[in-house]
Amino acid sequence: MDRPRIKFPYGISNFAQLTKNNYVFVDKTKYIEQLEEEERYVIFLRPRRFGKSLFVSILEYYYDILEKNNFQGIFSKYYIGKNPTSLANQYRVLKFDFSGIDTQTEEHTYKYFLSKLKHTLKNFMYRYNLFCADIVESILLSSSPANLMDNFFEYYDAWQKQNNDSTPIYVIIDEYEHFTNEILVRDLAEFKRSVSQNGYVRKFYETLKIATQQGIVDRFFITGVSPMTMDSLTSGFNIGKHLSNNEVFHDMLGFVEDEVKDFLELVLIDNNQKDRIMNDLRKWYNGYKFNPEITHTLYNPDMVLYFLDAFKYKQSYPREMLDPNIMPDYGKLMKLFEVANYAENIEVLQEILENDKISCPLLYQFLFEKPFDRTAFINFLYYLGNLTLSGIDAQTGYPNFMIPNFVIGRLFWQYYALVIQEKAILKYDTNSIEKSVEACAYGNIELFFKEIQRILENLSNRDYQRFDEKYIKALMMAYLHHASFYYIRSEREVKNEGYLDLEVLKRSDLSAEPYQYVLEIKYLKQSEESRLSKIMELAKNQLKKYLTVDAELKTLQKLKSIAVVIVKDKIYWEEV
Repeated sequence: MDRPRIKFPYGISNFAQLTKNNYVFVDKTKYIEQLEEEERYVIFLRPRRFGKSLFVSILEYYYDILEKNNFQGIFSKYYIGKNPTSLANQYRVLKFDFSGIDTQTEEHTYKYFLSKLKHTLKNFMYRYNLFCADIVESILLSSSPANLMDNFFEYYDAWQKQNNDSTPIYVIIDEYEHFTNEILVRDLAEFKRSVSQNGYVRKFYETLKIATQQGIVDRFFITGVSPMTMDSLTSGFNIGKHLSNNEVFHDMLGFVEDEVKDFLELVLIDNNQKDRIMNDLRKWYNGYKFNPEITHTLYNPDMVLYFLDAFKYKQSYPREMLDPNIMPDYGKLMKLFEVANYAENIEVLQEILENDKISCPLLYQFLFEKPFDRTAFINFLYYLGNLTLSGIDAQTGYPNFMIPNFVIGRLFWQYYALVIQEKAILKYDTNSIEKSVEACAYGNIELFFKEIQRILENLSNRDYQRFDEKYIKALMMAYLHHASFYYIRSEREVKNEGYLDLEVLKRSDLSAEPYQYVLEIKYLKQSEESRLSKIMELAKNQLKKYLTVDAELKTLQKLKSIAVVIVKDKIYWEEV
């Protein structure tokens, strides 16, 4: 049975365009009502590609006085259209977008930030027909961000009094820290200068605070990714309320499980596939949590819409499960590890990958009077969407952080492969890694083990001091994650028999039939080499038990079971 043509709003961030062209939409407009009840000055953070710009567009159309006649056409189908608040279309909306600022140098950043402000104010003044051309020109001649905003607000206040106009301003700032995060990654000292007491970014926000005190700005909504910049401005801009971790607003951006199911059912022809597809979507795109007490997780909406937009045509998965258009966002992962202390940050990476979690306090404020330490770095990764919350650690009482899903996990593991090769003083050769993993698909795992052994032979004695089975498994996973046709799983519990070290499984959607693997991994120090035969036999027997009792393993086609024993830098393996 053919399904009706469905248009998903993949890449659409203009709400009027979405409604006019009948894109399907998860109605989040009820949160407008709740935001009004909660706070006048709101700061709400979410990782990149989480629907922030679309929500900002909803706010623009809802509050803009010039959109009053279009209200029904835009909002009538949604909650807020049926339940409008008294503030609907009661503001002049001043929206800033701080993405796209050139941050190559400190001079460039300042110049482009000022230019961005001037461009936004010019459009605002002409859109609402506020001042004569001479006044507009006079305002735009301002030489600094603070001076520019001061002049604008002064003229606006005077214009209102002269024209007996009481329409306040609703300020919206999208991607508020996009450019300052780039500065942070490039130059921590420059970042501190820009947001310090006399920094031009702080001075800009101070003018907004003054405008709220004067009643010129009645409300604002600021969104971005991390609180890094905003919390650095606290002493000069301390009126915003962070709702990012508030339970009431947890689901305001992102999709819950039922919303993804509803979208899938719109396009799915064969309902027998639904459970399998949902299971895959759960592994690849789900897992985000922004409050330790919340029991459910969220899907990244951009990734889900990318998948469904591709799936609807041929009822098949996209070739790459990670949207190529957002790969650069997550590709910046490796640059993040260079912030402040690279060696300490790499230790964080190793702990996450080896233990599947890491624990530390959840920061709501970054204090740059203190060093940018382990806790700050973990929280930075969390706010950027590379980690998510995962319950409370029983020992410390701190939140646990973990990698949210397989998409982000692959990026971590691939970066870890680069780190390991650098440790071994080897050139990072993705082609060699990919060839060794591709050989596994044809049933030849020997080439893969040779690549692993090449790394082991080039590591220093200092590296071997912390070696154990977890470290070896992490090394293998780092390489295996270079194959897009495999799904890698570790430490799955087999009832009453222990945990499977490593499973290398084909993606469920592929028509190809690569060989699949289950690995039991043991590690011996060189002084223990005499135990090799005994430990190899132990590993083989463990695999045999798993194969006997585990129902899932029994269903796998072309499965190879491999017992692996590493003695320092030599790999021994036998197939069961």
